[in-house]
Amino acid sequence: MGAIAAASAHQMRQRPTPNAKPDGPAPIVLHLAGGETPYQAARALLEGAERRNRDTVLCREIVLSASPSYFRPGREHIGGAYDPERAKAWARISLAWARRLWPDQLASAVLHLADEQSPHLHLLVVPRLAKPEGGWKLNSKALFDRDKLRALQTSYGEAMAPLGIRRGEPGSKAKHVEVSQFYGAVMSERPPMPKLTLPPPPKKPEEDTGARALVGGVAAALGITTESEERKARYEEEYREWQAEVRKAKEARQQAWDDLQRRAAYSNLVNRKYANSGWSPKAENILAPRPDRKPPSTRDALSEKPRMR
Repeated sequence: MGAIAAASAHQMRQRPTPNAKPDGPAPIVLHLAGGETPYQAARALLEGAERRNRDTVLCREIVLSASPSYFRPGREHIGGAYDPERAKAWARISLAWARRLWPDQLASAVLHLADEQSPHLHLLVVPRLAKPEGGWKLNSKALFDRDKLRALQTSYGEAMAPLGIRRGEPGSKAKHVEVSQFYGAVMSERPPMPKLTLPPPPKKPEEDTGARALVGGVAAALGITTESEERKARYEEEYREWQAEVRKAKEARQQAWDDLQRRAAYSNLVNRKYANSGWSPKAENILAPRPDRKPPSTRDALSEKPRMR
């Protein structure tokens, strides 16, 4: 259940995501079997389902997407860009395919649009099957063994055929990279935290003692400003100025750190992808913040007249 909660938090951008733009558009929830988050939806489908043992698979996460050439023809090198009409058509067919394939198993579908390289859809599928005597039992192997996974890719390719999207090559020699390895590579490219250099604080003046303290007390009673009081006043002013410089330095370092994180988490991946193509993406184009605007709703995303941006 902890892994399901982590997947839900990632999909809803409720936890740091190194490979996503921090100022990208909010996720769009297209389907929930219950509750308000993918985690709650999965729990709803798992309620009362029979488990074989403690190692029984509770849920599968599936990601649906297509090549950049479909989402942004002629602009494949611009990470995060997409054609709204093409994205809408792909999302509608993908959701219909998933609902048709897993009518009793699909817990959630969450759409990510422009905060990563290409639009993609995250699904959570609870592998439950109806029992003859009633109720549900969990059986992931019955739905997701090697042959069925291959058939799923073929089925999805057939559903995408009207859009001109075809299935990937069966038997490809491409190597799968574990998510932990991917994020490890991302984190290893992050530069160190910028060094914080602070000015030394002003030296506090020493307190008067003995005769000086006695004279100071008499002068204060008579309303006379002493040299000691002037030193204290200068110190307090210098200390306020020092505090302001420290705050300014810390804010500058935090701003620099945030910028380094964004570049390491996003633009470095793009640069690595196109390292052999001779093309070099401009960081200012990739990392330019999008104007603040209300995220599109599910209804807007899949309506006849989409307002997806």
